[in-house]
Amino acid sequence: QTVSAAATGRILRAVTMRAGPKQKAAALLTVPAKTSVQVVSCKKWCQIVYNGKRGWIYKSYIKSGS
Repeated sequence: QTVSAAATGRILRAVTMRAGPKQKAAALLTVPAKTSVQVVSCKKWCQIVYNGKRGWIYKSYIKSGS
């Protein structure tokens, strides 16, 4: 299931963006609270784009725009 235009989401509290959709995946960076990010896809983990970097965060940390 692909989304042509990425949705926008808001980070609820500072969260570590990871290289993959699992707790043990390498940490890439921390996304600050109240940041708007592009949401590529969301199941239990959301794939997001932040500052041009793609990564994963746990769904409960993001509020989707829809």
